[in-house]
Order: sequence, then C-alpha cells, then structure tokens
Amino acid sequence: MSSSKWTRRKLLQAGGVAAAGAAGGVLWPAGRAPLPAAEAAAGAPVRGGTLKVAQIGDPPTLDIHATTATITTDDMVSLYEGLYALDASGNALPLLATGAQWSDGNLTLTIPLRTDVLFHNGAPVTADDVVASLQRWSRLAVLGQLAAKATKDISAKDAHTVVIHLTRPLGLLPVYLASPNNMAAIMPKALLEKSGDKPVQEWIGTGPYRMQDWKPDAYVRLVRWDKYASPGTPLNGYAGRRTAYVDQIDILPVPDANTRLAGMKSGEYHLAFNIPADQYAAVKSTPGLTPEILKPDSWFIFNLNKKSRMFTNKKMRQAFAKAINNKPIMQAAFGPQEFWSIASPTIGYLAYTDDKDGADVFNHQDIPGAKALLKEAGYTGTPLVWLTTQNYDWMYKGALVAKSQLEAAGFTVDLQVSDWATLVQRRSQPDIYDVFQTGIGGAPAIPPAMDAFVSPQWPGWWSNPKAEAAMQKFEGSVDLKTRLQAWFEVQRLFYEDAAAVKAGDFYEYYVRQNSVHGFAPLPYPPYWNVWLGS
Repeated sequence: MSSSKWTRRKLLQAGGVAAAGAAGGVLWPAGRAPLPAAEAAAGAPVRGGTLKVAQIGDPPTLDIHATTATITTDDMVSLYEGLYALDASGNALPLLATGAQWSDGNLTLTIPLRTDVLFHNGAPVTADDVVASLQRWSRLAVLGQLAAKATKDISAKDAHTVVIHLTRPLGLLPVYLASPNNMAAIMPKALLEKSGDKPVQEWIGTGPYRMQDWKPDAYVRLVRWDKYASPGTPLNGYAGRRTAYVDQIDILPVPDANTRLAGMKSGEYHLAFNIPADQYAAVKSTPGLTPEILKPDSWFIFNLNKKSRMFTNKKMRQAFAKAINNKPIMQAAFGPQEFWSIASPTIGYLAYTDDKDGADVFNHQDIPGAKALLKEAGYTGTPLVWLTTQNYDWMYKGALVAKSQLEAAGFTVDLQVSDWATLVQRRSQPDIYDVFQTGIGGAPAIPPAMDAFVSPQWPGWWSNPKAEAAMQKFEGSVDLKTRLQAWFEVQRLFYEDAAAVKAGDFYEYYVRQNSVHGFAPLPYPPYWNVWLGS
C-alpha cells in the first residue's frame, strides 16, 4: 500500500446469485490484490497425519454465531459452513446453497439447498435447519443483526428451499451470508432449540472436519468428516472444492510468541500465527520454515466506548484523536515498515481517494488542541480505563505508546492488561471501561463487517442516525455510484464523530513448515486441502 491514492474498481456481482441486480460483491482498491487462491502444491496430495497449529490462546467461545473474535473463526471455519462462501474477489458463491433467485423488486430471496449434505451427527441438512440457524444468527451476530433490520421473515418453502422476505432491498445479503467471521453457520435445528441464545455446547456443522474435543488451555481437536460432501466447483478463495487430507488437526494455545516460534524451529508445530514482526528476518533465514505476509491488510484501531463513561462526550473523543501520533504507535506495534502503513485514512476496503473524508483529521497530532478540548469538556483527571492484552503483542506495544501520548495531552490512563478471551468478555460491559484496541479487517471488504464503526450493537456502540441511513443506502443499493457515495458519507461521519481512532494499516504473517502443502494464506485460515509431505 505504497500509493496514497486509491481508485475505483468495478463492483463485482456475486457469483451464483441468479438475478440482475443481485450485486453481492465488493470493491477493491487499485493495486491491492484480492484474496489469494490456494497454494499450488508440488506433487500429489497425501492423506494422513496430524496437523499441529500454534495460536495465541484459547477462544472465548466456539459458538461462531455469538462472537466476532478472530480466534473463534480461525478454529471453526473448517468445521462450520454457510449457504455461501467468499471467492478470491470477495463475491458470494454457493456452498450449501445451489444458487439464489431475487424477485419482487429484490425484496424476496429464494435459496435452493443442496440435497447431499449431512451434519456431523449424520442427519441430513433441511430447510428447517437453515431457517433456525439464520434466525439465531440474526439475533446474535453483528452482520445478522444488521440484516435483521431489513428482514421481514425467513421461512422454509419446502424441505430444500428457503425464502427470505425483506422490508427493503439488501443487495449485500448474499455476501453477509458468506462472511466467515461471525459466520451464518448452519447448525441442526434440534441443537439450536436446546441451546437457544446461550452458547452451544455441541459443535455440529457440515464442514470437512468435525469436532472431536475441546480442552481449554490444551487444544481444540478436529478430525476428518468422512461423509463430507464437497461442492464440485473449482477452488476459489473460501469457495469451491474442499478436501480433508489430514486425519486430525490439533489447534494449540501457545500464548508466548517466542515459544510458538521455538516450536516451529524444533518441528513441534506445523503452522504458527501472530509471530512478532521483529522475528521476520530470523524466520526467513531458518531452513525448513517459510514466512508469508497476509494481504489484504487489517487496520489497527482504538475503539472508544460511546455508550457510557467519558467518551459519550464528543469533545473528549476528539481530544483523544488529537493526542495520537500514528507513526511511533505503528513502529512500536509492528516494527519494520513492510508490515504497516499510515498512508491512508480509509476505513474498510472500498475505493477511496485520500484527499477527502478524514484526511484532515487522520494522523494530525495536536497536543494544544487536545488540551483545549479537555478543558472545554470539563475533564478533571478521571482515569481513562484502557483494556489491553499481551496475547497480541502489537496491541500491547501500541497501547503503551498511545498511553504516553494521551498523558502528554492531559489524560490520566489506567492500562488494564488481561488475556484476550477476558478482554473480549469485558469489552461488552460499557460501564467498566473507556477504550480497547483491536484489529479490523481480514475477510474480504464487507464494510458492515467492520463492526467497530458501523454497528450500534458491537462494543464501541456508535449510534448516529445519519450514518445508519447512509449504511442502509449502501447495503440496499445495487448501483456502484450510490454505494460509493453512501460509504463516503459513513466515513465522513466516522471522522466527524471521532467514533474510533485509526492508528494505521498493518499486515500480519504466519510461519509454516515447508512440509505443509496446499495451505491457502487466507485471513481466517481454512485447513481443508492441506496435506503433509516432505
């Protein structure tokens, strides 16, 4: 992302959605590659073996309807499936569905289902299971809640056809249903009737791997689902052919990054994630290991609690934004320049031109201005409670630098450190904190999935009627120009309201043993099509 200018690209229509105006695609900035297709492995794939994966810790829950936590998606994306999957360009292609048909002025979406799919308990997937799953997703998931605002009802037309009636057009609905994060996963109706909106305690999906066991602080263990029915379409991003080659996947919580890296060097692990950027050169020089930078990127934000406490006051939020100097934060968090950028104020991944919508606010530190705003707001030194974690070392390092900048502007900062799972739980309690930091992005560009700034339901709780109206126009329109203008309005209001503070764009990398083949470097790593060789 070396260029500071972004240009517009064609809005791709969602593949497999059979109707003019179905438009479930996304916009990609010029010069930014779409999601990669799977690695083309040399030699014929081999079945067998146990894939061992080292990650930063335990997931807060394995209920993928109930959390946006990346670690949950990482663990469960190979177990659960939705009606659609995102291809390498961010389009929605059929997965458990066989297509889709818009009608009634794009107010009715009819979804025919595949008839060859079994749940991991051996039961066939029916329209009743899909209806129950989508209804629960609509209540619990961020994208589901956004879709629910435009949904009249979801019903089963017959055993293998689902119909969604809308109250207003929602052109992005197939893409929402395809998002891997906080996925619209299809689960058995009987299981959902048993759990209700409480976390599911049985993890039954339709994917190529099924759950064998979860022992917190030890492992999540997935095993091959021998009755898996793969879609017959070519592999393309998350869409297309899925084959379970390895017998077992052990996903191991290893909170210390140095321990993860040492385990890679010793051969204890096959894959490791969230390795510090300052170890990149050492990894590159280690025989048998390959580091791969993940792009498209994510962006680092400081998310302000706008529902309670000091940041309900807009001037306090604006003071926070003026106190921040982005470059030292990104340097401390991500190290070498190839892993971060402060070239653009863009939020989300839509086409964007840097000379508008936040460029005059983003990365413009103004300590005197921050002090003046604090005085106007009547700030008396109440500690700003900041939730952070050392599980992601970049979050902690970035927070430390930001803390010193805020203190220089006159804030009192109480940095509270916990493990990531605890932070995810605590950030949902608006009465106990003022700010937390996180990374936004990963999946293809679905701006409503960037829930830190578009959803009143997600921690941060940004509620702005003008922004919500612009989002409705963006979500519902099938016209490129209308979508662009609506998104520009969302971004303008984001900076005007100081809804959150963007520190910059960043690029993570993972490390794999060279014996691992077929691994697709996607933001939420799928383990299908992966095999172990020499």
